[in-house]
Amino acid sequence: MSIKKYINTAEVAKLTGLQQDDIRNLAKTNVLPSHKNRRGHYRFNVDAVEKYFGIVIDNLEQVDEPSVLTANPSKESVIDYSKSSLPSNDTRLIINENHYQEVIERICAAKSSVKIMTANFKRFRLKPTGSQGENYNDGTPFIKYLMAKAIQGVSVQVICSMPSSSFRGEWKEFYQQMNPELFEYMFCERNHAKVVIVDDQIAYVGSANITPAGLGQGVFTPGNFEVGILTMNPEIVSSATTLFYTIWNNAHCDKCHRADMCNAKKLI
Repeated sequence: MSIKKYINTAEVAKLTGLQQDDIRNLAKTNVLPSHKNRRGHYRFNVDAVEKYFGIVIDNLEQVDEPSVLTANPSKESVIDYSKSSLPSNDTRLIINENHYQEVIERICAAKSSVKIMTANFKRFRLKPTGSQGENYNDGTPFIKYLMAKAIQGVSVQVICSMPSSSFRGEWKEFYQQMNPELFEYMFCERNHAKVVIVDDQIAYVGSANITPAGLGQGVFTPGNFEVGILTMNPEIVSSATTLFYTIWNNAHCDKCHRADMCNAKKLI
């Protein structure tokens, strides 16, 4: 039997637990790379499915019955980050280009929620899958990926102080195109914190903004010098979450002289 390179919509739905309509929507919006045949049916490259959902697909023989395909997220994959990969008492240092693997790919693997605090948010693309290409601009736009996560049921909340003009345009385009659920954004001009909280269990606190240079993905250079910590320590995660919601719930707005400016700058 030959090795299976492509799977159909029903198979992807079975592996991920999503509805087939959700899978088709990811294909229609080009979030999940796909091919469409003459009958309008989608097929998906196995590598792209593994990359997008952070799973490893076993039993890839070319057979007639798709039900033999099973996803095994416990195996090591590009974006498979289970609880066991970072013990609760472990706090590790993240330096420079390691921010992409340790922070961005953990966001991509989120199961329930993502909270992001950043000063700058610029146009940023994920590393391309094999079917997308190899160039810097071939990957899925990160903001589009976050909206796709929201469509899947992952709560995404973003606090940002200075989104770039190109990012604003990209944000509006994808939001109007995808109309994601569970996706919320807050503008706070005073925010200079860089915090990421994934699934309310793991937190990054450091210097890196959500920008190509901040995450080691610069076009012409390796990127900025950045440093931070990644931890599952419950006390640190709880404190970071409290900080996030203190700003999210406008606790400081009454005493802030820039609150009116924040309210006037809406991306959507």
